Amino acid sequence: MKLDSVRSLKAQLSGGLASAAGVAAHNLSAFAVGVSASAAPKAQRRVALGVTSGTGRNDFRLAARFPQKRNGAADAAARALHTMAKGEVEIRFVGKVRKQAKPPWYRSEQRPLLIGASIGHFNVTAGTIGAFVYVGHGRSLHVLSNNHVLANENHAKKGDAILQPGSYDGGADPDERVAELTDWKPLSVKRKNLIDAAIAKVVKDVDCERIIITGQTTSLAGVRKAPLDIDEIVSKLGRTTGFRRGKVTAVELDGLPVTYDDGDCVFDDQIEIEGGGQRPFSDGGDSGSIIMDGDGMACALLFAGGEEGGSNGKGLTYANPIAPVMDALNLRLAL
Repeated sequence: MKLDSVRSLKAQLSGGLASAAGVAAHNLSAFAVGVSASAAPKAQRRVALGVTSGTGRNDFRLAARFPQKRNGAADAAARALHTMAKGEVEIRFVGKVRKQAKPPWYRSEQRPLLIGASIGHFNVTAGTIGAFVYVGHGRSLHVLSNNHVLANENHAKKGDAILQPGSYDGGADPDERVAELTDWKPLSVKRKNLIDAAIAKVVKDVDCERIIITGQTTSLAGVRKAPLDIDEIVSKLGRTTGFRRGKVTAVELDGLPVTYDDGDCVFDDQIEIEGGGQRPFSDGGDSGSIIMDGDGMACALLFAGGEEGGSNGKGLTYANPIAPVMDALNLRLAL
């Protein structure tokens, strides 16, 4: 199919996919657990729809991501969707997608601060330093990561202590205070979200290696303007899984529900990535990692991951395109 045709099909199906497929709402539940049917926003009761590659060059298909394991009801919904899309759809059962914040192993103190190192709000376990940025025309250095890493899912206040390493990794205030929270894009359980991002101003006398990707021959080169392509190879450096490469498997993914402490937040226009070989692209604690293309250009901000799916069955990673992140917070990459 042509790209415009896939986008049109996605728009047609987005309005009432669950009822059109003839499946009860609870069979198309959100990626979250622990949210009752009465409490969950209606927008969560959806299959995430995006765009993926087809059979040849300039050929595309609908990407459908079912937020559950395979079972009889889910298979029935998938068959109905396959019929509705006239076969022009790639269906995957991706399981629960949740924020990636709790790290499975220790990360140490890093001075100077490094891209990929453990960091977090003093009330958060740990996430990842994504990049170093400036705000507007200013020259004060800031750390970029996720809202749920630096702003504690909207529950923080400006000036709060940011620790490196994060508290899960042994960081404590004031000894490991390296930055103070300055701004974030609020997360919402009631409306659609585009980004999960926040920044914190680096405190005086704390040095930063602004572009080095530790252990790699490449460095962060700038901000990519063009959108990522399906099947494009990307990489990231995160505090849990380190440096890993992966492949973009879907773009423009709308209706993606992600589990947070206060409920499910639904995201539009997201990027999906699978890991290479037999490893996932990311794991808990990699939240906030900057994703780079083959030229070292920042192209996305990692914020969530699924426990299933992908061609290797090791789960899928989800990321915000970098442009809306930079625009929403009025940022420039510190090069």
